[in-house]
Amino acid sequence: MMAVMSTPDVIELIRAAAGAGEVRGSTAENIQRTLQDMGDDVAARAVAELVQGKQWAELDDRFYKTLAFGTGGLRGRTVGKVVTEAERGTPTETGRPQFPCVGTNAMNFANVRRATLGLTNYVKKWRSQHGGVGERPKIVIAHDTRHFSREFTQLAAQIASENGCDAVVFDGPRSTPELSFAVRYLHASAGVVITASHNPPQDNGFKAYFDDGAQVIEPHASGIIAEVNAVTGAAAP
Repeated sequence: MMAVMSTPDVIELIRAAAGAGEVRGSTAENIQRTLQDMGDDVAARAVAELVQGKQWAELDDRFYKTLAFGTGGLRGRTVGKVVTEAERGTPTETGRPQFPCVGTNAMNFANVRRATLGLTNYVKKWRSQHGGVGERPKIVIAHDTRHFSREFTQLAAQIASENGCDAVVFDGPRSTPELSFAVRYLHASAGVVITASHNPPQDNGFKAYFDDGAQVIEPHASGIIAEVNAVTGAAAP
């Protein structure tokens, strides 16, 4: 078993790989920011493993960009094409890794934080501008049975609650129509479904809904996207 390299050594090797054209410049920048801003031991060990194994294509796939929040939300891989020992940890009974795929372009805890903070920040601003002052916004969160759906839901509920919202979570997997109904029935400000719909099984996602129970449209879509993009690694809890 190889000793795990230090973060400065990993960053130096990544910069050298970028200079040699083995990874993109954006990949090197995103890896450096991830390791310096997050202080995540699993991320540090996973990246070090991939660097030591010269898994340049895998690093590029995971880090060449930050997973974009589009009109419907986020979608991305939760399990890497190459699974590191750090991510594998203690697998579940079905063989799922203990931790989701590390990377700015992956569907993981960091990107769920970004998405939830962006959504709740937008909801609070919207309510303050439209007579909702004095009452905590309510966010309903549902999930399907994909990898890490329950864990992502728990994190989203925690972040929403810590950011000034009441989080309502179902006690098990639910369909999207039930989420839409619950948003309207509970007079919630917004809703979230942790799902990647028809994407491949290794993917998961974060789909945002507004107070009418429908997926967000303008002007909410652009407003939420702007708030999500404003969340940096340093700003995330």
